[in-house]
Amino acid sequence: MGTKSLAHHSSSVKRQEEQLLVDRCRRGDRESFAQLMRLHEKQIYNFTYRMLGSEGEAEDLTQDIVIAAFRGIRSFRGEAKFSTWLYRIALNQARNRIKYLSRRNFFARQRRRADYGTNTVSESPEGLPDSAPTPEQWTMTKDLAAQVQECLNQIPLQARQILVLRDIQGFSYDELSEMLSLKSGTVKSRLHRARAALRECLSEKLE
Repeated sequence: MGTKSLAHHSSSVKRQEEQLLVDRCRRGDRESFAQLMRLHEKQIYNFTYRMLGSEGEAEDLTQDIVIAAFRGIRSFRGEAKFSTWLYRIALNQARNRIKYLSRRNFFARQRRRADYGTNTVSESPEGLPDSAPTPEQWTMTKDLAAQVQECLNQIPLQARQILVLRDIQGFSYDELSEMLSLKSGTVKSRLHRARAALRECLSEKLE
């Protein structure tokens, strides 16, 4: 069996195991739900951290996503991958939290702290892929990680979410199309504009 066949087989087995957990969850098995969340919690936290730029807010949002998933698991029919369904919940929860925080000037305060050098942005375990000069490929030193996060906080929500999902978390265009309910061509054009916005912001900060 070749490398590609092995990878496909492994992915297929993983999805079958995940579906078994989902089936048990839908019957009210809380332990199976806990196992299911453990498979995804690191990625979900990374997503919430990159969307909000705050460890405390990311932890709270991650908990909200878990609760929403638990309440909605019986409605999951397996028509899409579980991760796609889960990220739709994560996206909705993140949008709501960002709107809430924006009304309270949270991101403006974050920018002011960054300007005065008092903002603390930790290195996330999963950074942008490496391949300058495009923003999705910057080498993630600690200082640059902070600069990237500041820029993510500043660019529009639509651009931020697609950059995080594609360039940080590595979802495919097909997966993004499902998550965002967009055509593949629209995903690619939005990603192109988002990368340009992030590149411009980084260029200004790194001059």
